[in-house]
Amino acid sequence: MERGMKASQLNKKIGAVRRYANPPVVEALCEIFFLDSHWDPTIPGIFYDRIKDEFPVKGELKQMDVEIQVGSGEAATRMAPAEARGRFSSPDRSKVVQVGRDLVVVNQLRPYPHFDAWRPRVMSMVRLYTELAKPKAISRIGVRYINRIVVPEEGHDMARYFKLYPEIPAELGGAHGNFFMRVQIPASHADHGLIVTFGSAPSETRGESPYLLDLYDVVPLSETIDFDLLSTRIEEAHANVERAFENIITDSAREMFQEIRT
Repeated sequence: MERGMKASQLNKKIGAVRRYANPPVVEALCEIFFLDSHWDPTIPGIFYDRIKDEFPVKGELKQMDVEIQVGSGEAATRMAPAEARGRFSSPDRSKVVQVGRDLVVVNQLRPYPHFDAWRPRVMSMVRLYTELAKPKAISRIGVRYINRIVVPEEGHDMARYFKLYPEIPAELGGAHGNFFMRVQIPASHADHGLIVTFGSAPSETRGESPYLLDLYDVVPLSETIDFDLLSTRIEEAHANVERAFENIITDSAREMFQEIRT
């Protein structure tokens, strides 16, 4: 697809955007990775002061790194504390912003609004980070949607609800139990990478089959800060994820999500 094409133009290519009364999204997030920020430990506190009216719940997210030590011909690993992130939430915990060295993550849990309502928050958090930390560039972005899809029956035909699923040879019985699969599929932009993770999820109720469908689009930038380009890349990533989602599910799944027809 042409470089810089807007998501609205992409949607015209793949069909009208579908809306659902009961969407399966349990979490959406956008990660923005920066280069060479002028970081110091006071930035999360200053960041919080600027957003505390909308995100008053203040916390800290502990991080761990894996260190590899090599000596006497042997390698050993150990977990070591890493620099913590600031974590700021809305009163109902449905909206979260994480801030760390060279990183901003904007999370949206249920209830998920439509993309056009969520994207401005992402952009405003990026603008605030660049104002405070003054990074030289954005290295990459990631847009991720985690869906929990609950089929209200057990032992169902996977093809009724999904176009992507494991197939077991007849010689091995044909059927399968719990599964986990991860594939990288072509995105609509040559410079994007789209990773699909699909598998069984823990069941909360007997007589149902829950699944997690995790769609993660990553695109490198390595360019100076350009908010218009960043906004376009986020739109492209969202369109890639939406296209993948709609081409993985079937009309029977759409009936479960209660598609809104206009």
